[in-house]
Amino acid sequence: MRKMLLLAPAVLAAALMIAGQPAKVRYVNPLSIEDTRSIADPTAIRFEGKYYLFLSGGIVWTSDDLVHWEHHPVTLPGGRRVGAPNAFAYQGRFYLTGNNTGLFRGPGPLGPYEYLGDFHDVKGEKILLFDSMGFADTDGGIYMYYSGGHTDGIYGVELDGKDLTRFAGPARKLWTFNPAHVWERYGDNNEGTEVSWLEAPWMTKHKGTYYLQYSAPGTEWKTYAVGVYTSKHPLGPFTYAPRNPILVHKNGMINGTGHHSVVDGPDGNLWAVYTILYRNWNVFDRRVGMDPVGFDEKGNMFVHGPSETPQWGPGGVSKPWLGNDSGSIALSINRYSWAASSARPGRDAMYAFDNNVRTWWQPAENDAQPWLMLDLGCRNPTDPNQEFLVDSVRILFDAAPPERPELSVDGHKGWYSGGGRGIAAAAYPYKIEVSLDNKTYTTVADRTRIAKAQNVEFAEFPPVRCRYVRLTLTAPPKAVPVAVLDFTVFGKAAAVSAQAVQLP
Repeated sequence: MRKMLLLAPAVLAAALMIAGQPAKVRYVNPLSIEDTRSIADPTAIRFEGKYYLFLSGGIVWTSDDLVHWEHHPVTLPGGRRVGAPNAFAYQGRFYLTGNNTGLFRGPGPLGPYEYLGDFHDVKGEKILLFDSMGFADTDGGIYMYYSGGHTDGIYGVELDGKDLTRFAGPARKLWTFNPAHVWERYGDNNEGTEVSWLEAPWMTKHKGTYYLQYSAPGTEWKTYAVGVYTSKHPLGPFTYAPRNPILVHKNGMINGTGHHSVVDGPDGNLWAVYTILYRNWNVFDRRVGMDPVGFDEKGNMFVHGPSETPQWGPGGVSKPWLGNDSGSIALSINRYSWAASSARPGRDAMYAFDNNVRTWWQPAENDAQPWLMLDLGCRNPTDPNQEFLVDSVRILFDAAPPERPELSVDGHKGWYSGGGRGIAAAAYPYKIEVSLDNKTYTTVADRTRIAKAQNVEFAEFPPVRCRYVRLTLTAPPKAVPVAVLDFTVFGKAAAVSAQAVQLP
């Protein structure tokens, strides 16, 4: 019997070192963020050398590398909650706001926060802001940008530096919906010529130019994308950039890419952290992705994405906006030979390999330890056997959405509620095994001790030569009906395995 070939850990580590620096870090979209399920509208900021992530769906997470995030729950005064949270620092203090709420202030991103009150315009009238973004300019000025909703457009206003809840002057409408910008139109084919939703402004200042980004036509569409206008002044006049949209789907699984933020990475480059649409059928469901930001020779801003395969994290390559792919490709999409321990009617295992989060494999309710196996080999017996060097997998777990949104499913009450919201987060312990002959399996990723909710998993391991890959849910949650929306195996053809060594 042939033995599987595994790249020795020492060889792998050497390959990942950069001039004596720590090993490169990889990530894949959607990002794996603990203690979450449906999340969106990210504000990623750098504060005193550390990264903080605020999301619709919870606050706040911390990171040192923009890839690995740890949850630090924060309680706001009066039990308040914020949707589409925006956070920014100004004159040594930290501020937080969100949709249709006022302003919070604290000594840092983790609080404790005090509530400063509602926003007021120059007439002293209360004003509710939607998708607001605070921007502290390098000259000491402080500005707020927000959406007027629907087709109304994007607004900007200078704030009173002594009281950030007050406008220092009249708000300016910076631009509005333009149906000539086809990508701004409603619909998965931008077919709604008179309808849109312009939202989520984000300001980036780069080499003296103000890049005010925004999203359209709405987070419920696969065509949700990011555009940009530029100016030499924070309140305009603004000019529509020629390279729009700067982030839009490529007909893959990663789509609906809007409502983003841009942050200085630990490598000194800019990175966009953005919303990804999952589903808008019965369950309104989103996740978060990340890709590098660049500027072309004419100063036009763009995002090198959305990426669909394992990418290098900040520091992996010197100019990630020119190319950031780690070289591992998806090997499992629409493969035709698979097996599973069980499946419910209409939820067959093949739906875990179709690169589509709107279909899923769902094991039988009484399956205590469901497993899913994929044969990466060739279809016909007369074909030469194909083997691969597999180095990682992405698993998109979830609770199976109900067929009727007004009801719970299979008696599991409390995990689903009202209009597509309320599906509980859960932990999904699992292991990944590989084999050359579908008889003898070796464990390459052991995540059986996972205790925190992690609906997105990216498991890496030293490249291993194999034909069969098996996922086993070792302790599926009992409170929710488990589903695997996608199981993607990444790697390369085994012909590149010159440095492989035999397993002991």
